[in-house]
Amino acid sequence: MDLKIIALLSPEGFDERFWNVASETKTYKEAYEMVEDEYQKHFKKRKYSDYNSYRNCRDRRLKRVKK
Repeated sequence: MDLKIIALLSPEGFDERFWNVASETKTYKEAYEMVEDEYQKHFKKRKYSDYNSYRNCRDRRLKRVKK
């Protein structure tokens, strides 16, 4: 399995892929769905229930880093 796919297992790896895809899409929600689809294709389940769930988790991680 490709290392970039394995990286999706960690929250940080998912975030990194999200930001890479976000630079190529019109909305963050669209970018999230593309990464989530990629995750689901390889791991047969969703990592987050929806975009808002992902955004809340991501924002909490970012706040922890800033402290």
